[in-house]
Amino acid sequence: MEKTIKKDSFKAWALGIRPTSLAGALMTVVIGSGLAHGMYPETFSWTVAILCGLFACFMQIAANLINDVVDFDRGLDKCEPDRIDRIYANGLLSLKSMKIGIAGSLIIGCAIGLIMLFLVKDNLVWHGWELVLTGVAVVLFTFLYSTTLSYHGMGDLAVIICFGLIPVCGTFYVLTYTMCWDAVWASFIAGASIDTLMIVNNYRDRIEDGSLGKNTSIAILGEKFGRYLYLIAGLFCILMLVLLFIDGRISWIGLAYSSIPYLILHIGSWMKIHKIRTVEAFNAVYYESPRNFTILGILATIALL
Repeated sequence: MEKTIKKDSFKAWALGIRPTSLAGALMTVVIGSGLAHGMYPETFSWTVAILCGLFACFMQIAANLINDVVDFDRGLDKCEPDRIDRIYANGLLSLKSMKIGIAGSLIIGCAIGLIMLFLVKDNLVWHGWELVLTGVAVVLFTFLYSTTLSYHGMGDLAVIICFGLIPVCGTFYVLTYTMCWDAVWASFIAGASIDTLMIVNNYRDRIEDGSLGKNTSIAILGEKFGRYLYLIAGLFCILMLVLLFIDGRISWIGLAYSSIPYLILHIGSWMKIHKIRTVEAFNAVYYESPRNFTILGILATIALL
């Protein structure tokens, strides 16, 4: 890979920001927007929805770059040319470029957040101060996830909160100016499905992580726990869809076409881990997981409209 990609090139950046993770960031906004449009079409704003999507993407890029720098500095990521998810460790992005990328992503993300705040503040309960606090929480979690939480068995919880609860509920709130339990159930669908990507990554690296002091939940609780955690995360998404059905937010037809395809894909991916348990299987599932949660996000959004 190093021979075909030039250092600090566009292709190196394209890989460094991890496009597969951006699908997850966008999915949170799509789900929140779909629920908002389905419940309160009169307050829905495409401008605000698009700003939410851009904010989520830039925060995700910052989190990815921070995670790469921290893991490399702590000796967790080593030069492995065949690992395209280790662009910084493989020397394809310089430290200066990484710092510029992190700062730039955070600055642009915060600027987008301020624009969104200006557009909706007059309609919010606390006139936008709740968005300021949420923005601070997002930036804080972006750093804490990479530097602390993922090293002490709390990475999965952080993903549920930072890539589920906050973005989905936040998107719903700025589009409707209110909050409800259905937004929480929908946020858990996003958070748990996105967490499957991190579970695969931590399952693959569990031995290396444990030996180097990165105590992910799987490194602490073992291989079997990690295997079934992946399965349970997907089943939890189905449970949240059932709750939305019980609340009358989606129809039984919507429940069927949003849950069955995802369930088939998710169990198929899990079976590869469960039966094969090779690096090749992990790599395949690593790329299948974004496909799975993207399909789930699209179908769930259609059901919510």
